[in-house]
Amino acid sequence: MKEPVRVLLLLTLGLAVVLTVPGCGGPPATTCVLAPTGPSELGPATGLSTPPPDTVVFDLKYVAQTGGPGDLQYRSFWGYGGSDAEAKTDPFLESVRQKASGLYYVQHPSFSGRKWAAVEHHRRQATAFYFDVNANGKLDENERIPPTRKTPQGVEFITPDFLTGAESSGARGLCRVLLQVNFWRGNSEPNCMWSPAALLEGTAKLNGQSARLLLFANGPGGQFDQFGSSDYSLLLGDQPTPNPAQYIPRENLSSLIANEGQFYRLTIEGRRSNGLPARVLLAKDTSPTGSLAVRFAGSNSLQASLTSLYLSGVNDKTVFFRIGGSRDKVSLPVGTYALDRGDASYGSSQTRDWEVSFTKGPWATIKDGEVFEVALGQPALKVRAIEEKDRYNSQAVECATFKRGTRIYLEPRIAGKNLEVFSRFRQPEGAGGRTVDRPPKITITDSSGKQLLSTTMEYG
Repeated sequence: MKEPVRVLLLLTLGLAVVLTVPGCGGPPATTCVLAPTGPSELGPATGLSTPPPDTVVFDLKYVAQTGGPGDLQYRSFWGYGGSDAEAKTDPFLESVRQKASGLYYVQHPSFSGRKWAAVEHHRRQATAFYFDVNANGKLDENERIPPTRKTPQGVEFITPDFLTGAESSGARGLCRVLLQVNFWRGNSEPNCMWSPAALLEGTAKLNGQSARLLLFANGPGGQFDQFGSSDYSLLLGDQPTPNPAQYIPRENLSSLIANEGQFYRLTIEGRRSNGLPARVLLAKDTSPTGSLAVRFAGSNSLQASLTSLYLSGVNDKTVFFRIGGSRDKVSLPVGTYALDRGDASYGSSQTRDWEVSFTKGPWATIKDGEVFEVALGQPALKVRAIEEKDRYNSQAVECATFKRGTRIYLEPRIAGKNLEVFSRFRQPEGAGGRTVDRPPKITITDSSGKQLLSTTMEYG
């Protein structure tokens, strides 16, 4: 907290009065208040099994952010748009407008019964956040939330805990969320982004070491146990405790994970009365293994190597892997995997002066004791041309010729040997591993070679 701001007021009588205002930074001064702590008891759990003796059990607890220095933060944000005509008839916002002015409306489409919220701001300073905690459509006493902590360009608000999601679908659960409100230079209205503000944590012994498992929700008000969209971190005893001020490395939640050369089957079971999953089980995977080798084919002397690769199970939709580093081959349990996306570096044999990303790679079937080799590369430009009016029509027919004056939508695609799609060509620039996008340039000529159009393609 900064020192109080001292403002000198000159009164008409010629007297000088010093007014002390507590502040969390920047005029007008605003008091930051910690959010309430999360529940210490999560209630009974149902659906628990008796795990085999060698299974590692992580009993999960709910860890909520309060705005304090020890918060484990997501450092991931979601945006859902701002003011909208629909907000003018929302009953909760109608109740807020009776008490406050200078409102900016924010929405979150998946919050049960509380789609709309509001930020009160004056002179580029957010002073309060109005959030319908109990989803009753009216402003109650604890639903005017003061700023929780300061950011370089604004403040963050953290809500109390609430239940969201449909109980009938099994997705109902306890959560709290954070709204970051920034005022970028030159903007009089705030920029608002949501983030989850709680995670699940469990501790256990894994191969004789203390282990800490963190489960991250797949979005604000989202779920902690969705394979492929929720995330996890597994921290062993000799690994440093995550720094609250930094991003905590995490992976896609998967039913098959690797740790220190060993594969484990991960199971989430049990459900608390407030909808939270109760525990995580880790059991050593005893499946036979084979190897995956990825190489890059080319028609020139450039050398390429894989720097990261993301795999998913083709038959088992709960399996997700990330492989980092440049390796000739990687060991995997038997099964069929899709090469969803990855990154490669390439250049001369001594240096790697380019990087490229790819998506939609081929499948790899891993068999016991065998090496499955995948060849990527040899990219070629392919262009899909349709009429502009059909650009969002998935059934639109491609054409090679059009009537003069027709508006055309071009969809260039750089596809490789196995139909993988290459994008984001980058070059290192300066120190610290920073890279800069180098978007390709596209030129269109007529049948005689006369240039009709030349432009740089935009990524995204």
